[in-house]
Order: sequence, then structure tokens, then C-alpha cells
Amino acid sequence: MLDIYNKKKLKKIFKKKILLGHKSSNRNPKMSKYILLKYNNIDILNPFKVINKLKKAELILKKCAYIGGIILFVGTKKQISYLIEKYAKKVNMPFINYKWPAGLLTNIKVTRLSIKKKLKIEKNKKNIYKFLSKKEKNIIERKYKKICIKFGSIENMNRLPLFIIIVDVKKEYIVVNEAKKTSIYTIGIVDTDSSPDNIDYIIPANDDSSKSIKYILNKLTNSIIEGLNKREKKKKLSEKIRKK
Repeated sequence: MLDIYNKKKLKKIFKKKILLGHKSSNRNPKMSKYILLKYNNIDILNPFKVINKLKKAELILKKCAYIGGIILFVGTKKQISYLIEKYAKKVNMPFINYKWPAGLLTNIKVTRLSIKKKLKIEKNKKNIYKFLSKKEKNIIERKYKKICIKFGSIENMNRLPLFIIIVDVKKEYIVVNEAKKTSIYTIGIVDTDSSPDNIDYIIPANDDSSKSIKYILNKLTNSIIEGLNKREKKKKLSEKIRKK
């Protein structure tokens, strides 16, 4: 029997408000197949389909981490920005949780130039600052802070990600479009009022509740950790064999 029928798992997703969609009047028709029923004019998602889709996302991320792929976390809603940072840092992956810099993926050269500017300012701060006026220092600091907000969390992203985890695909439509243009796989939390189009691995779920998002991100990052650990074990084993 598949674990999607596990009673404990079902109880958890009910408790975390994961199944609670939007008003039926706001329903995106393309999400109808994931909806179980309507209660007090609110769409309720099918728990079995939610768990099944989540499991598929977990498995693919585990494989991605195992082969050394980069996974970018994206979610710019104020109420969940701390969760994006927390879970991305947990697996040492890049993230965007403030505002998506347009062209980050489609114009990677410009992105890298901005990151280089940030690193250059950091490197020259001690040597140059003593020769500058207060006004000049403030101009550089403002520029530096702006770059940090935009690109600080992805400065170690030396290549395009293999996967992007997107919280609220409706809000992050620019990210979805850029991922499609650059052939990057997407895993998206898709609520009942959103379109699942152009999302490779959809997770039908409530994308407003911090409890829902926390639960899903925790499951996904645990899978990434499993993949990373498996990769590390393989690396150590290879090193032992070489030494022999």
C-alpha cells in the first residue's frame, strides 16, 4: 500500500491548512481536478492528490541533490520570506525572498556583473573608504545595500539552477516565465486560484498559510538533505577506493 494513505500524514496536512483553497468563485478551472469538494464556498483540495504530488517533488529533489544540481528557492511574500531564507540556508542553496530581479535567469551575465560589483566593494572597503568623503561613502553604501538585497543570497550560484522551488506561482509569474525560457525545471506550490501551466512538478496546496508552506518546505528540504548525504557518502567511498 502506498504511503499516501498513511493516516498520520493525512491528519497532518488537514491540521496545517494545506487543503484549504480559495473561494470557489476564484477557482482556476485548470485546478478543478485537484479539488475534492466545496465547503462554505471554499474549495477543498483532494488530500490524496496533494500527498502524491508532494511525494513526487520530494523524490525528484532528492535525485537533483544527489547529482549535485543547484536548487533555487523563490518566495517574495513578506509573511513567508523568512521561511524561504531558513529552508534554503538549511541545505546551503541560493534563494530570492525580497524581490525577483527581472532577467536574473535570462540575462545571467548582468546578474554576475552585479555580484562582482558587490564583491569588489567588499574587497576595497578597508583600503578605499579612508580616502573618501562622507557623501561618497553614503553613495557606495546605498549601492552596496541595493545589490545585497537583490543578489546577496545568490552570490555563490556559479551556474544556473537545475530546479526552482516557487511558492505562489501566481505572484511569481515572471520567475515561471524565465524558468521556461531557460529550460529550468520548476516545482511550484499552486493554490486553487492559480494556473498550473508551465510548472513541471506542481504541489496543489494553500500558498497563503505559513503553516502550509512551512510543512511543504520542510518535506522538500529533508529530501534534499537525503540526496546530499547520499552524494557525500558516495564521494567518501570513491576517495577510499582511490587510496587503496
